Amino acid sequence: MKEHPKWNFQEFSAFLMLYAASADLKVTSDEKEAILEKVNEETYEEICKEYHSMSDINKIDLILSYKGLYFPTAARTNELLDLMKKEFLADGEYSLLEQNLMRVLKKLL
Repeated sequence: MKEHPKWNFQEFSAFLMLYAASADLKVTSDEKEAILEKVNEETYEEICKEYHSMSDINKIDLILSYKGLYFPTAARTNELLDLMKKEFLADGEYSLLEQNLMRVLKKLL
């Protein structure tokens, strides 16, 4: 199994936002701009490269591995879910695919 990258909070947040943005199988320019508020373009590209090299299960495994570090309590977990929902809404839509992903994340986290 591939070792997870070592990301700081902003990088991990950007990965989560990319994960959320990709829920409906497209990343809009508004969603990308929201991610770029967290990290610079170079870091965004590195995170995208990592993201696209992973399987779906590896992405979930990575999120769960960082949860204990950055979101160890219920309150912090709610912050994570709020961050994800904000990214879902960055393009002005909250699609059925995005809603379903949110349900799955709530169960996992």
